[in-house]
Amino acid sequence: MINILLDHQTFDMQKFGGISRYFANIFHYSQTDSNLNAEISILKTNNFYLRDDQFSKNPLTNYWLQKQSRHFKFNRKYSIQKIRENQFDILHPTYYDPYFLEHVKKPVVITVHDMIHELYPEFFNAYDEFTTFKRLTINRADHIIAISETTKRDLQKIFAIPDEKISVVYHGINIDLKPTLPKLAILNSSYILYIGDRAGYKNFFRFLHAFKQTNAIHKDVHLVCTGSPFNAIEKEFLIRNNIADKIIYVSASDEDLDALYQHALCYISPSLLEGFGFPILEAFTNTCLTLLSDTSCFREIAGDAALYFDPYSIDDITKVLLQAIEDSSLKPKMCARGNQQMLKFSLEKSMIETKAVYEKLKV
Repeated sequence: MINILLDHQTFDMQKFGGISRYFANIFHYSQTDSNLNAEISILKTNNFYLRDDQFSKNPLTNYWLQKQSRHFKFNRKYSIQKIRENQFDILHPTYYDPYFLEHVKKPVVITVHDMIHELYPEFFNAYDEFTTFKRLTINRADHIIAISETTKRDLQKIFAIPDEKISVVYHGINIDLKPTLPKLAILNSSYILYIGDRAGYKNFFRFLHAFKQTNAIHKDVHLVCTGSPFNAIEKEFLIRNNIADKIIYVSASDEDLDALYQHALCYISPSLLEGFGFPILEAFTNTCLTLLSDTSCFREIAGDAALYFDPYSIDDITKVLLQAIEDSSLKPKMCARGNQQMLKFSLEKSMIETKAVYEKLKV
């Protein structure tokens, strides 16, 4: 039996999101494997992927942690307590805060999702300690999981880490789980789908210029965006470019996303760099035509099942958008390829390979 301790970090940071879903998958998989036991050092969480798990069985604890603002403080104290108790084989922190360094005595596994902060520092707050924290935790790690070969290469460009200390383990998706009947009311318009964060390296504003050019030709086509609500700068950009009435914002749960993928003309990611690109697998699962920046990571994950464009060229993005809208033969052909590509990224395979990393380190 291998005992893994996952800490609180990502579950306090995210209600939804790829990183917290990744660690929740490890936790839930451990409940089905008699040789693996994973514990999460949290007292209470509002994370969507742990919504069916009970982390606050003590009525007194529930009372004190009714306010979400208290979660981080008490979960941090509890995490330190569990690390000090030393009743586990491996610590797998769920993010890069180095608070645990002075307390941990057992092997540490760190999952590195991307090296975007290090490669594109101009897109981030100059006073953010994120990259310092990340360096400290990476240097302490006994083994590193990189979620793609691209991330591994980027990691080794910056840190002198030998191959034997890094394992590439792709994210996985439950390929046997068919999307449930969507709860979200289907939008009565043709739309392009954009999922998630829009800041900096996500290249959203350059994409908006391409959408504007596309919409000038196909005036009935809208753009649906999820993630956080539009900020003041984004709203002003939409107004000045006369496309505000063509943009629809949706606050979407995972179940809602199934509906959005299924009824979209296409899903697009114009990002300059990613570590993996989990929405690609979601799009494939929901038979959604997928348009991607021509980056090494996206090529690695999507193969020949997506249409690619130069993310620095507004005209090239526009060209691919028009192709997706106007060529009705594309969707069935590309989605059939997506169904095959998706088979390479099963959740079971991802979890088995993660467990193999733990097995290497158990002392």
